[in-house]
Amino acid sequence: MDNETKKIVKVGITGAGGRVGKIITDGLAEKYQLTLFIREKQPDTALNLKIVKVNLSKAEEIKGKFAGLDAVIHLAANPGTRTPWETVLADNIVATYNVLEEARQSGVKRVVFASTNHVQNAAAMGATEFSVSPAFTQRGIPLKLTDPPAPDSYYGVSKLFGEDLGRYYSRFFGLEFISVRIGWAAPKIPPPVLKRTKEEEMHVRGLYLSPGDCVELFIRTLEVKTNFLIVYGLSNTRYPIFDMTETKKLLGYYPKDNEEEYFKDSKPA
Repeated sequence: MDNETKKIVKVGITGAGGRVGKIITDGLAEKYQLTLFIREKQPDTALNLKIVKVNLSKAEEIKGKFAGLDAVIHLAANPGTRTPWETVLADNIVATYNVLEEARQSGVKRVVFASTNHVQNAAAMGATEFSVSPAFTQRGIPLKLTDPPAPDSYYGVSKLFGEDLGRYYSRFFGLEFISVRIGWAAPKIPPPVLKRTKEEEMHVRGLYLSPGDCVELFIRTLEVKTNFLIVYGLSNTRYPIFDMTETKKLLGYYPKDNEEEYFKDSKPA
């Protein structure tokens, strides 16, 4: 069976012990044969899945680990927006190169890359971490995939690197690559209502991604026919920071949840 018609059955998930990793592992476990790759954070062992401990920044450790997989969902990264360059270089940039190169060497059909809203956040944000720019607040015009990148941190820069590296591997090596610019993947239990300004609250709500929508989003990334794609990962929100029109069209992803259902049960801090 050739690469174009092969059905994705066996899926590896890097960073499976992280917040998004736990959400999608739980949601994908009945549909795919999963292998979980971790470094320190532990996944849900109750699912009784194969777990491989590996430091993705070390090429010798990852070698051969993807053998037999149809797809790899690459979530592993250091997500801190204030993380120093040396750490970002190892955990996000070198590790992503190692993942794509090992996927190529192992005959993996597709890599789904967890990118981030931080690749464009500086275009939507003001001087503080959460404040939305006056232009966005007043006009309410979401950013589009066609708008230029505007990373707000080394973390954001590293994810742009991953997207461009994926484009290169797709174009020159035939590796199918989908990048998901994830908003804010929220856990199932609503958080306390934090002390935020109106702009900060609007920003968090505008990036909301529910667990159910998150699972459906990644299922679509594994099933859609494409060679290369960049999409957004949001649920329905009243004031989305990113325009989901192209994502819905290209990916066939139609979110069912909204941030009102999540925040209505939030408790005071």
